[in-house]
Amino acid sequence: MLQFSVLASGSSGNSVYIRSDETALLLDAGISGKQIQQRLAEAASASLSSIDAVLVTHEHVDHVRGLKQVMKLSGGSLYITEGTWHHVQKQLEDVCTKDDRRFVKADESFVIGDIRVTPFTVSHDAEEPVAYRFDAGEDSLAVVTDLGYVSDHIKGIIRGCGTYVWEANHDVDMLRAGRYPWSVKRRILGDKGHLSNEDSAVALADLLENREVDVFLAHLSEENNQPDLAELTVTSILREMSATFAEQVRLHRTARHTATALRSIGSV
Repeated sequence: MLQFSVLASGSSGNSVYIRSDETALLLDAGISGKQIQQRLAEAASASLSSIDAVLVTHEHVDHVRGLKQVMKLSGGSLYITEGTWHHVQKQLEDVCTKDDRRFVKADESFVIGDIRVTPFTVSHDAEEPVAYRFDAGEDSLAVVTDLGYVSDHIKGIIRGCGTYVWEANHDVDMLRAGRYPWSVKRRILGDKGHLSNEDSAVALADLLENREVDVFLAHLSEENNQPDLAELTVTSILREMSATFAEQVRLHRTARHTATALRSIGSV
């Protein structure tokens, strides 16, 4: 059995709690350790001391802001790519020894307790970014954010999951008309940036088989998106592509300042 809570999602901070019958994981620590501790207690009646391992996707501050505090309080092992480690090792040198650290490589699965973890490369402007798929028994969860596009290779790895935490970062028209400088807009729109609502829906459609899936729209831009707009765009595009797609996908929201309720994979 897999359960999870999206503790925070957005450009200001990201963190996901994942647990099985035997194992508890934290994916990213982009908010403070205090906030993570509080949201773990509220959403899952859990604490950082119960975390068996901390996994990191990449070095951007909205994913590692509270990493030092988390490592100090959790006592779990750190799973991270070598490229990401180069950027965070200085802040962690007094709380994460060599024995506490495990280097991960894209497409090389490993096991933590009773959870099988598969990291895979994503196209993003970081040194060695990855996203992850988690499997326990018949349950599967993929957390896919911070990427400019979803490659066929990624689709092959994450196809068949019961639940996706899935990026829908921005509305293209809002971004183009917004106050960001063009250099930032170009970065977000590029192949190493973030998925728009439209691209999110099109990529998601390629993953759908003859069954229902739960999709938690994640990493929405506060400046260049709105939850209602993201849901409407994704639903409309899916419906245009196939009459059954919109019915197969159950959309859910995530938030910056509150955690989602603890949810079991496959529950309604």
